[in-house]
Amino acid sequence: MNLTEIETPDLLKLIGYLEAVSDSIRTGELKWYFDVRLFECEGPFSDIKVLIKAAYPESNPETAEITEGSIHDLAETLRHELGRRLEPIEGLRLLTPVTELRGEMWQYLKECIDYEQSRIFEYTTTDGLDTFCSGGTVGNFAAVILNENQKRCLMLSGGDCD
Repeated sequence: MNLTEIETPDLLKLIGYLEAVSDSIRTGELKWYFDVRLFECEGPFSDIKVLIKAAYPESNPETAEITEGSIHDLAETLRHELGRRLEPIEGLRLLTPVTELRGEMWQYLKECIDYEQSRIFEYTTTDGLDTFCSGGTVGNFAAVILNENQKRCLMLSGGDCD
Protein backbone atom coordinates (compact mmCIF):
# COMPACT_ATOMS: atom_id res chain seq x y z
CA MET A 1 0.00 0.00 0.00
CA ASN A 2 1.44 3.32 -1.06
CA LEU A 3 -0.14 6.55 0.20
CA THR A 4 0.65 10.01 -1.10
CA GLU A 5 -0.80 12.90 0.87
CA ILE A 6 -2.35 15.51 -1.38
CA GLU A 7 -3.63 19.01 -0.80
CA THR A 8 -6.41 20.42 -2.95
CA PRO A 9 -8.27 23.74 -2.84
CA ASP A 10 -11.39 21.83 -1.75
CA LEU A 11 -9.49 20.19 1.10
CA LEU A 12 -8.37 23.63 2.27
CA LYS A 13 -11.99 24.83 2.10
CA LEU A 14 -13.09 21.82 4.18
CA ILE A 15 -10.37 22.48 6.75
CA GLY A 16 -11.34 26.16 6.93
CA TYR A 17 -15.00 25.25 7.34
CA LEU A 18 -14.20 22.87 10.20
CA GLU A 19 -12.14 25.59 11.89
CA ALA A 20 -15.21 27.85 11.73
CA VAL A 21 -17.35 25.02 13.17
CA SER A 22 -14.83 24.70 16.00
CA ASP A 23 -15.22 28.38 16.84
CA SER A 24 -19.02 28.27 16.65
CA ILE A 25 -19.46 25.29 18.98
CA ARG A 26 -16.89 26.30 21.57
CA THR A 27 -18.27 26.02 25.09
CA GLY A 28 -16.36 27.57 27.93
CA GLU A 29 -12.85 26.22 28.05
CA LEU A 30 -13.55 23.35 25.62
CA LYS A 31 -12.71 23.81 21.97
CA TRP A 32 -12.95 21.23 19.20
CA TYR A 33 -9.99 20.47 16.97
CA PHE A 34 -10.20 18.65 13.63
CA ASP A 35 -7.63 16.83 11.53
CA VAL A 36 -8.37 16.16 7.87
CA ARG A 37 -5.91 14.48 5.53
CA LEU A 38 -6.46 13.41 1.93
CA PHE A 39 -4.42 10.69 0.24
CA GLU A 40 -4.03 9.12 -3.16
CA CYS A 41 -3.82 5.36 -2.70
CA GLU A 42 -1.89 2.83 -4.76
CA GLY A 43 -2.15 -0.89 -4.17
CA PRO A 44 -4.64 -3.22 -2.51
CA PHE A 45 -7.34 -1.90 -0.21
CA SER A 46 -8.00 -5.17 1.59
CA ASP A 47 -6.90 -4.21 5.10
CA ILE A 48 -8.12 -0.93 6.58
CA LYS A 49 -5.69 -1.32 9.51
CA VAL A 50 -2.73 -1.27 7.11
CA LEU A 51 -4.13 1.87 5.48
CA ILE A 52 -4.49 3.65 8.83
CA LYS A 53 -1.02 2.57 9.95
CA ALA A 54 0.46 3.89 6.69
CA ALA A 55 -1.18 7.29 7.22
CA TYR A 56 -0.54 7.46 10.98
CA PRO A 57 2.55 5.34 11.76
CA GLU A 58 2.25 5.96 15.52
CA SER A 59 -1.40 4.81 15.61
CA ASN A 60 -2.51 1.49 17.08
CA PRO A 61 -5.22 0.13 14.77
CA GLU A 62 -4.57 -3.38 16.05
CA THR A 63 -6.11 -2.39 19.41
CA ALA A 64 -8.84 -0.14 18.00
CA GLU A 65 -12.40 -1.03 17.14
CA ILE A 66 -12.95 -0.37 13.43
CA THR A 67 -16.48 -0.68 12.12
CA GLU A 68 -17.72 -0.24 8.59
CA GLY A 69 -20.83 1.90 8.30
CA SER A 70 -22.41 4.56 6.16
CA ILE A 71 -22.12 8.29 5.70
CA HIS A 72 -25.34 8.56 7.73
CA ASP A 73 -23.64 6.71 10.61
CA LEU A 74 -20.75 9.16 10.43
CA ALA A 75 -23.14 12.14 10.48
CA GLU A 76 -24.83 10.66 13.55
CA THR A 77 -21.46 10.22 15.27
CA LEU A 78 -20.63 13.86 14.51
CA ARG A 79 -24.01 14.99 15.91
CA HIS A 80 -23.50 12.95 19.06
CA GLU A 81 -19.88 13.86 19.72
CA LEU A 82 -20.03 17.56 18.79
CA GLY A 83 -23.29 18.06 20.65
CA ARG A 84 -22.21 16.60 23.98
CA ARG A 85 -21.68 19.99 25.68
CA LEU A 86 -24.34 21.97 23.82
CA GLU A 87 -27.87 22.65 24.99
CA PRO A 88 -30.31 20.68 22.78
CA ILE A 89 -31.79 23.72 20.98
CA GLU A 90 -28.38 25.33 20.54
CA GLY A 91 -26.94 22.03 19.33
CA LEU A 92 -29.70 21.62 16.76
CA ARG A 93 -29.13 25.14 15.43
CA LEU A 94 -25.34 24.92 15.32
CA LEU A 95 -24.92 21.33 14.19
CA THR A 96 -27.61 20.99 11.50
CA PRO A 97 -25.24 22.19 8.71
CA VAL A 98 -22.68 19.60 9.85
CA THR A 99 -24.99 16.65 10.44
CA GLU A 100 -27.71 16.93 7.78
CA LEU A 101 -25.53 15.81 4.81
CA ARG A 102 -26.06 19.09 3.02
CA GLY A 103 -24.45 22.45 3.08
CA GLU A 104 -20.91 23.64 2.60
CA MET A 105 -19.14 20.99 4.65
CA TRP A 106 -20.65 18.14 2.66
CA GLN A 107 -20.04 19.95 -0.62
CA TYR A 108 -16.33 20.41 0.22
CA LEU A 109 -16.10 16.82 1.41
CA LYS A 110 -17.73 15.52 -1.78
CA GLU A 111 -15.32 17.56 -3.89
CA CYS A 112 -12.40 15.95 -2.02
CA ILE A 113 -13.79 12.43 -2.22
CA ASP A 114 -17.05 11.01 -3.54
CA TYR A 115 -18.31 9.80 -0.16
CA GLU A 116 -21.55 8.47 -1.66
CA GLN A 117 -19.52 5.85 -3.57
CA SER A 118 -17.11 5.17 -0.72
CA ARG A 119 -16.68 2.77 2.13
CA ILE A 120 -16.84 4.49 5.52
CA PHE A 121 -14.99 3.16 8.55
CA GLU A 122 -15.30 4.56 12.06
CA TYR A 123 -12.31 4.14 14.34
CA THR A 124 -12.64 3.97 18.12
CA THR A 125 -9.85 3.53 20.61
CA THR A 126 -9.39 3.88 24.33
CA ASP A 127 -5.65 4.35 23.89
CA GLY A 128 -4.93 8.00 24.68
CA LEU A 129 -1.64 7.85 22.79
CA ASP A 130 -3.09 6.92 19.41
CA THR A 131 -2.17 9.53 16.80
CA PHE A 132 -5.23 8.95 14.61
CA CYS A 133 -7.88 9.26 17.29
CA SER A 134 -6.17 10.62 20.37
CA GLY A 135 -9.34 11.37 22.26
CA GLY A 136 -10.73 14.50 23.75
CA THR A 137 -11.69 15.62 27.21
CA VAL A 138 -15.36 14.85 26.59
CA GLY A 139 -15.68 13.53 23.04
CA ASN A 140 -13.83 12.43 19.94
CA PHE A 141 -14.27 10.66 16.62
CA ALA A 142 -12.19 9.30 13.75
CA ALA A 143 -13.21 7.98 10.36
CA VAL A 144 -11.73 6.78 7.09
CA ILE A 145 -13.58 7.45 3.85
CA LEU A 146 -12.16 5.16 1.18
CA ASN A 147 -13.08 5.45 -2.48
CA GLU A 148 -11.43 2.66 -4.42
CA ASN A 149 -12.57 4.00 -7.82
CA GLN A 150 -10.99 7.40 -7.20
CA LYS A 151 -8.00 5.74 -5.51
CA ARG A 152 -8.40 8.20 -2.65
CA CYS A 153 -9.00 8.09 1.05
CA LEU A 154 -9.80 10.85 3.46
CA MET A 155 -8.93 10.61 7.15
CA LEU A 156 -11.10 12.73 9.42
CA SER A 157 -10.71 12.97 13.16
CA GLY A 158 -11.51 15.37 15.93
CA GLY A 159 -11.76 15.83 19.63
CA ASP A 160 -12.18 18.49 22.21
CA CYS A 161 -9.50 20.01 24.39
CA ASP A 162 -9.31 22.60 27.10
